[in-house]
Amino acid sequence: MSKSRYNVPRTAIHVGAPAKSFSAAEGYEPERRGWDENTYRLKNQDANNHYDFSRKHLNFEINNKGEIVPLCSDPVPLHERLQKRLDELGFKPYMDKNNPLGISDNSPNCTVGIIVGGDHRVLTRLAFGDQDVDFTLQKSNAHVVLKQAIKDWALDTYHWACDRWGAENIIGFDVHLDETTPHIHIQTIPVAKTKARGCVSVKYVHKDDKSKVLSHKEWKKLPEEIRSDFVRTEVERREKECVSYARVWGEDKYAVRDTYYQMHTDYYNEVGHKYGLERGDDIAMLPSEERRERVHKNKAVLEAERQAKDAIVRVQMENERLEGQKEKMASEVQDMKKQKECLEEHNDKLEGEIQNKEQHKERLEGNISQLEDYAAALDIKEEDLIVPTLNTNPLVKKAWDDILEELGKPIPAFGQKEWREERRKAIKVILTEMQTALMQAKEAQKGDILKLGKALYNKAMQNVRAIIEQNKQLQKENGRLTEENDVLRKRIALIDENAIIRLREKKDAEIKELQERLGKAESEAVRSSNKAYSEHQRAESAEAKVREMLAIPEIKEIWESIQQKKEAFSRQIDKWIEDGVAAIRDYADGKDNDFRPEAGNAVVWGIIAKAFEYGLDPTDEKQRRMAAAYLLEKVPWTGISSDFKISLTSSRTQQLCDAMTVSKDLMSSLLLAAGGRGGISTGGGGSTSELTNWDGTKKNTGWGI
Repeated sequence: MSKSRYNVPRTAIHVGAPAKSFSAAEGYEPERRGWDENTYRLKNQDANNHYDFSRKHLNFEINNKGEIVPLCSDPVPLHERLQKRLDELGFKPYMDKNNPLGISDNSPNCTVGIIVGGDHRVLTRLAFGDQDVDFTLQKSNAHVVLKQAIKDWALDTYHWACDRWGAENIIGFDVHLDETTPHIHIQTIPVAKTKARGCVSVKYVHKDDKSKVLSHKEWKKLPEEIRSDFVRTEVERREKECVSYARVWGEDKYAVRDTYYQMHTDYYNEVGHKYGLERGDDIAMLPSEERRERVHKNKAVLEAERQAKDAIVRVQMENERLEGQKEKMASEVQDMKKQKECLEEHNDKLEGEIQNKEQHKERLEGNISQLEDYAAALDIKEEDLIVPTLNTNPLVKKAWDDILEELGKPIPAFGQKEWREERRKAIKVILTEMQTALMQAKEAQKGDILKLGKALYNKAMQNVRAIIEQNKQLQKENGRLTEENDVLRKRIALIDENAIIRLREKKDAEIKELQERLGKAESEAVRSSNKAYSEHQRAESAEAKVREMLAIPEIKEIWESIQQKKEAFSRQIDKWIEDGVAAIRDYADGKDNDFRPEAGNAVVWGIIAKAFEYGLDPTDEKQRRMAAAYLLEKVPWTGISSDFKISLTSSRTQQLCDAMTVSKDLMSSLLLAAGGRGGISTGGGGSTSELTNWDGTKKNTGWGI
């Protein structure tokens, strides 16, 4: 994938992990509820945060009525709105048996947070236009006024979200403009419609009297001869709304992936393309180095890089623009000398055109009377239209076939008189129907012909009126050209050598000003180049110091030891992945219902190693599941007996991933090993205390480490 692909302005949609609930403090962050200037200052102590208190007044939200209101206008906090909507849906979480006030870990997920953003340049232009906004937090931005374009983008996004999840299921829609790039926080509840529980209701309705409706018990009490007068009907179970993450987002990781993919496509088709934002790319498609940079690079460093690139681009564009203007102004001076000659030639041309217009006018006036006579004479009358011969063959053939069918019926041995009478009546009915069909076809054709004649007449009259109107417009154009000719004659008389000299002096002054601006831009480019050279010199100096330090035997020995440990750790990572893949493949080939302890241990370490390889945090459930998916992708499935076995193996691996818990201490040890500042444990992977069950018990058996 080329680097130029990343320069395209794109939409960014981040879907957070589904949650069972969230605290009041977590809900206060998107609403900025209770945040003052001191809160902003404390938040910015983290280098990745970039909150601007002077732009807090620009934040807004969209309420459940679709109205734009200031942020935190709703007096009910976000976590209380979540509980209120869950109560309306009748959602009851599973409670922890060991803690009556806590929610069990296997309780269904009931809320999903989504962040919608995009390219910095596009969204800041929509929000602030050409206003001077300082993103470095060095100056106040209290003077900045919000533009309507960002509100339109937010409203379009809100309507897209309402169509997708339902307005009543969007409990929070907050738009932040006090950070580096404008973005939207959407808090949703996954709600799907399902059939109500219970049996299908059976009713019996009388054939003749629909008001008589009996239940099954009442119908059973009726005599046998009366039961046949009733028809059995079944009433389907009613639909109801229920909270279900799986039905909305997907039953498994593949369905969730497809939902995410389609969501990006739908957002681009409905909203993104209107504002110049292309469809977002999946982060998994990026190279590993680019993916790690996006995840781990400091936000302040990213902002500094972006500003440096913008400065270089602006200087280059200014240089190109000034050079273009310089050439343009020089050419304009030469063009002005030719203007007088061009005006004189244009005057002669206009005089010739006026003569042609006058002759054309005389011809048109001569044709007006003919056109009016044509309009009066043009009249398509209904009696002049000849109705074409009707194609009656199909109707007659059908009637003849019906008659032959009647005549082909056998003559009975008795009642021949009645039989002949019935045949006569049947044939009469067939002939009557044929006659009726012929009359209807004739009337329909006559009506079509009349409509055609009227349409031709109206079209002809419309063309005549258009020609008459065109003649009037030409008369007006003739008058306008005559006036323009007079104006041009006056302008030619006023143009002299003094006017040309004044224009030349004005253009010379403009060229001088442009040259001065070009000189300033060139000096700015030189300063930027000098700064870049200075940074390059500092980097070379630091590299020289490193080489000087490595010349010391003790430091060199430590450095080589660190490199050896890092290489050993890399080999151990590959070994864990290889053992995990082999354990999964052995399970797929075997007949066991679950992983054996040693195989489960290898799979767990394979998941942790895969997380290290992709820069993921295995202590986080969502990122750990992603690492398990990457590990499954390396398994060679060729030769497996059935698709069911493959599906079962994948399911068991994900269950193992969900059951494991990685401690922070273990991660600290592994990170030290990755950096060459600690040892690693091989052939088993540490003590059983490093991974625990959800309830705190040790994993001494089964899948423990």
